[in-house]
Amino acid sequence: MKEKKTVEFIGSIFGAIIGLIVMNTYLIWQRYTHGVVLDSWFNILWAANLSMVVSIVGNLLLAVYRPASMYSFVQMVISVTSVLSAFVFFTVFPVDFAQIGLGFFNYILRILTIVGMVGGSISVVVYLVWLLTGKQYKPAVTIAQ
Repeated sequence: MKEKKTVEFIGSIFGAIIGLIVMNTYLIWQRYTHGVVLDSWFNILWAANLSMVVSIVGNLLLAVYRPASMYSFVQMVISVTSVLSAFVFFTVFPVDFAQIGLGFFNYILRILTIVGMVGGSISVVVYLVWLLTGKQYKPAVTIAQ
């Protein structure tokens, strides 16, 4: 398994913070979507926010301290919340590209969301197996060391 460096976890934290800001400022950028992003966007925010917050907290923990079992557990939890967020997005589907004449993008985005859910589910299983079997993760130097 590739060794992750602290800066990679910090980069993930910043990415999740930017994602939180963009997702939760919908009312500011709504008019620029030309109706593609629907009002049902608010119905997915709870799951998307949960996923981003779990990612921030998990990556913050791993940036400081990451023994093998904790790494596998945190990555599994991040993957579970990501799959949940994708599932909620898929069921609510708060976008409609037909508004701008690109309705086929709706099908493409649905397929990509399914692919993401399958990939995320596979990662949940992989991290669970690693956690249960004690697979060793080779940690990089952490801030605490």
